Amino acid sequence: MIKKIIPTLIIIALLISFYFLTSKKPASLTQNNSMPQNNYILFYGTTCPHCKIVEEFVSTNQIDQKLKISQLEVYENESNKTTFSKMVQQICPDQLSNGGLPVPFLVDQKDQKCIIGDAPITEYLTEKSK
Repeated sequence: MIKKIIPTLIIIALLISFYFLTSKKPASLTQNNSMPQNNYILFYGTTCPHCKIVEEFVSTNQIDQKLKISQLEVYENESNKTTFSKMVQQICPDQLSNGGLPVPFLVDQKDQKCIIGDAPITEYLTEKSK
């Protein structure tokens, strides 16, 4: 009796697992959850000296404690690079060029603004964090 119950339970578990794995909608049909939900998104590169200035400013001044900031690396992370491109197309398409997108690049989703460069970004974040 037990020899028949165990294989039956295993088969049921496999069928349930298969159902949950295959019942998920493709990412293209679901809401776009890849876009960060914070008000500010800072796109940066790992070896960018200007990005380091902004990162140190955010850390030193605890800007990330005052404002909801997502920091996404775009040199090494292809998913973040795609998010970067899509976000710029939506919010500030005038910033698109054939030469690529510069970093550091701050997107203010709430006010629908884009700020480029270490000094403009640190000034903007200083004003917003008051």
